[in-house]
Amino acid sequence: MPIFKKDKKSKEKPQVTPENPRQIINNCKIGEGTKVWNFVNIYGCEIGRDSMVGCFCEIQKGVKIGDRTRIQSHTFICELVEIGSDCFIGHGVMFINDVYPPQPDPSEWKKTVIEDGASIGSNATILPVKIGKGAIIGAGAVVTKDVPAGAVVAGNPASFIRYRDGMKGE
Repeated sequence: MPIFKKDKKSKEKPQVTPENPRQIINNCKIGEGTKVWNFVNIYGCEIGRDSMVGCFCEIQKGVKIGDRTRIQSHTFICELVEIGSDCFIGHGVMFINDVYPPQPDPSEWKKTVIEDGASIGSNATILPVKIGKGAIIGAGAVVTKDVPAGAVVAGNPASFIRYRDGMKGE
């Protein structure tokens, strides 16, 4: 069922991979050694080398994911999200690009950047923010503000707990 007028015009059918009919992968650039599990819907994104995408994930167009990054099952990564290398995205993490939904105009959506080495716990919700290098987001956190490099945050809304050992102020 089309939501926007532009959806009605699309005649392009999603590609079901011949090697695995349980995956819908369309127009993606996927690096060597990357494993994509079953029941995914990924389109128009870039995923680096030696990464992993778990079952029941959706990764939308324009998303960029670095090398050696793990995206666990049931995660939703919307447009305008960039995830660095060596990151961990836990089960059921939800990324948000529309702070006043429903906003059908993509020019009103906001960007999220996750820097290298960040770790996001299961069921976290990430609004449009920047999460710094090596930061840790606790499970179930709702991140509404930027997180500095090396910080550990948790809660709803997420608040600063401490810096990781040896990472204060990086």
